[in-house]
Amino acid sequence: MSRGRTQGERRSADRGRRRTLRRTDAGRSAGPVTADRSRVLHLVAHPADALTVTRADVQDPLADPGRSLTVVSLAPGGPDAAAHLLDALGRGEPWHRRGERLADGTALEVHTLASAPRVEVCFADAAEVSRPEAAAELTGRVLALLERFPASVLRTTDPDPGHVAWDGETATHVDHPEHAAVAQAALEAVRLRAGAADATGLVVECFRATGACDAPATRALGVPRYAGRRLWLTRGADGRLTAYAAVGGGVARWTETEPGGPGWTVEQLPGTPSLLPVLSVAQSPEGWVHLVSLRRTPARGGGARVEVMHAVQYQTGRPVGQWRSLGSPNGDHPVKSREVGVPCVIVDAEGSPHLFARNFGRGVSSRTQARNGSWGPWVDRGGAGVTDGLAAVLDEQGRPEVYAPSEEGVIRWHRAPDSAGTDLVRSPHLLPLLPVPGSSLAAQPTGPRRVTVYGSDLRDGALWALRTDGVTTRIGGVGGAGTTLVRHAIDGYDCTVLLQRAPDGETAVAAFATDHEPVDVWWERTGGQGVREPAAAVDAYGRIVVASLDPDGRLRVARQDTAVPGLLLGRWMTV
Repeated sequence: MSRGRTQGERRSADRGRRRTLRRTDAGRSAGPVTADRSRVLHLVAHPADALTVTRADVQDPLADPGRSLTVVSLAPGGPDAAAHLLDALGRGEPWHRRGERLADGTALEVHTLASAPRVEVCFADAAEVSRPEAAAELTGRVLALLERFPASVLRTTDPDPGHVAWDGETATHVDHPEHAAVAQAALEAVRLRAGAADATGLVVECFRATGACDAPATRALGVPRYAGRRLWLTRGADGRLTAYAAVGGGVARWTETEPGGPGWTVEQLPGTPSLLPVLSVAQSPEGWVHLVSLRRTPARGGGARVEVMHAVQYQTGRPVGQWRSLGSPNGDHPVKSREVGVPCVIVDAEGSPHLFARNFGRGVSSRTQARNGSWGPWVDRGGAGVTDGLAAVLDEQGRPEVYAPSEEGVIRWHRAPDSAGTDLVRSPHLLPLLPVPGSSLAAQPTGPRRVTVYGSDLRDGALWALRTDGVTTRIGGVGGAGTTLVRHAIDGYDCTVLLQRAPDGETAVAAFATDHEPVDVWWERTGGQGVREPAAAVDAYGRIVVASLDPDGRLRVARQDTAVPGLLLGRWMTV
């Protein structure tokens, strides 16, 4: 594991850095900084984390020639860790070095790539950062960093790593405690800066380490901590589309000014509590929009309370109702509560919302609101080895089902076939998909007592369609981790349209006759750079509208051109 460096190790690391440097400037305080909202900021504990966990890369599509890339390491790594990071990012190119002092007094060693000044790597040679009593100091340091390096995308580590053992009182984690400490400070700093002008639209991504810190050479890359969609698109009773996105520590909303567009209004929803970068959206038969997220509150003495938050928008463009806590499937336990999974929500045919989330025991728990507005208790539905990325759907009778990725396959909960009751039963048969870690599922009913689930398989990286009647089809994909879908008639045929974000950030679209998935379907790249899975809906004029959240936290939309046959998207527009 990473640890504090001895004096000899510090000398070795300094020698390694000097091999890559062209010149050294005297230390100075950071002067006025021009806001660079096109920056991607990697905030990590150790130098190696930027390569293996948050996956910094000068060739990353987010770090294009017009976008700055800044990596900040807040704790020392092993011998030559800093030099290795500089060598890996610079690919042997020289670096310029200078000293700065942040507003909180922290000394910062800043390295700028000589051939590409937009690329910077910074080291704060601090002591251990995982001590609980150092949390406030660390948060202050991160606040100063966000002021010094304003960004549109913030990538950091996992604030609440999963346990590998539990003895009834203490959880054992493989992840280094400094990863969690840095991520917690980052999220707290985002919360404190939520009202700042340059914080609006900030896209926050947390990554979970998939192995021990003491073997960085063999450790697999980090995976998204909060799997699933950040962007949703709905159509209200008046025909106007609304997009919702988890950005800036809250929720941003874009609303069409009139049905069919092209104009939109945009706002950061007022009255929203500080939320984790998580969002699930579902719509009731009468058009009410249910918003679900997670709120994290640090606990005194360590740990945290992570709870599910819920709010309702009753009318397009109108204020969202008060956000209310629905607690956690793990109660208020300061350790167990930290591991509540990304929730998903579905509203049944009678207008009752149903929530589902992974619990501390790696199963699935649910909670349902009755028609009179009261919420029932959290119910443990069982399961094992569940990961995030759940998908909920209504069957052909308007009753909810939920599908959960797990280490052994996809688990299904549904109504008993011949039951008139409302309870869910778990299917004894797993759907044969080993989900890509950090990916999410999508599902839709495609026939009588039949649902089709879509997900990426770890074994070949391809997207698969799995029907609950046992039929499986490899439908290819463009290498994206998840998918979203919309169902609509195209040229008079009932079609399913799938969307993926390609590894280079581009939105790709595929369409086929519903319930007739072709093998390795053709995917069309459409542009529309995005940071997570795209969203889609049908507008007031019957056109498919695809939306993407770009690296600057802005909404981008493209509408179907219905003047030509088939599915052709028009030009992308940035809102």
